[in-house]
Amino acid sequence: MPVSYHRLQQYALAISVVSVLYCTAEGAVSIAFGAEASSRALVFFGIQSAIEVASALIVLWRFRKVAKPGEERSTERNAADLR
Repeated sequence: MPVSYHRLQQYALAISVVSVLYCTAEGAVSIAFGAEASSRALVFFGIQSAIEVASALIVLWRFRKVAKPGEERSTERNAADLR
């Protein structure tokens, strides 16, 4: 039995939320320990985690605001709608 489009959107949202939480904690710990140990590598690893958080937030925004569950299949968008 194929998985429904709505279910796939729910999976994407759940994975994004977990990613935001994990990468936020990972980044905070890395920056804190990096600052304490004067380790540029750990600090930059924490900054890279912030970039991953931004990426996951974009996915969340895309699935929560732009593409509500089932909406892509029911409406057609033209170039004027995307501006």
